[in-house]
Amino acid sequence: MQRAGEEFLSRLAASAREAVAMGRYEVDRHPSSRRSLCRAIATSNFLPIIAEVKYRSPAEGPIRRAEGAAGMARLYARGGAVAISVLTEEKHFEGRLERIGADAVLLIAGLFTRALSAASLQEMIAHSHSRGLEVLLETHTAEEYLMAGQTEADLVGINNRNLDTLEVSIDTSYRLLGSYPHVKPVVCESGIKTRKQAVSLIKAGANALLIGSTLMRSRDPTESIRRLAGE
Repeated sequence: MQRAGEEFLSRLAASAREAVAMGRYEVDRHPSSRRSLCRAIATSNFLPIIAEVKYRSPAEGPIRRAEGAAGMARLYARGGAVAISVLTEEKHFEGRLERIGADAVLLIAGLFTRALSAASLQEMIAHSHSRGLEVLLETHTAEEYLMAGQTEADLVGINNRNLDTLEVSIDTSYRLLGSYPHVKPVVCESGIKTRKQAVSLIKAGANALLIGSTLMRSRDPTESIRRLAGE
């Protein structure tokens, strides 16, 4: 299990820089149909769930035996997920860079506020847009949340996991949703396990939920999504 705290973000950034320097990201890019995550969320007939393919967590260790991401994606799609999030980072999440190819990208605000990226947040958002990618900007603190609303990011994420302690509290979402206005679609992330929690977060103002570990641990991910989404 990884140690908690800013040190983890530092290691994550360092391993990414190393992978880039080694040319690990020079992989064949899969053609994109340029689907809009914002549109998929807005037009969903059920509670919008972004289902995550993640075989390992820095906080929890191994989650599921590594298998084909395409197979998991099919199970998720069958269950009605509005989108699928795929972790491609290898060292900490057991992802595979060969799985790169997306319509949206998640940026972690903390990497920029802690100066762990050589590029600025504005530069990364602009570069993502130039590549045809929508941007989900992940936040955890009130300062990050308010800042995200002033950027050109397409969506704002609220991570219920504190990346300083790796502890999870859904109260993070309730506090930010209830205390500050949001002008962009909001995605709540981490610690969502039940239909009751999912409905409650949507009622509190979330537009969609990103769920990973709960689905990856499920014996029947398809049925789990249906149950959470209320299909």
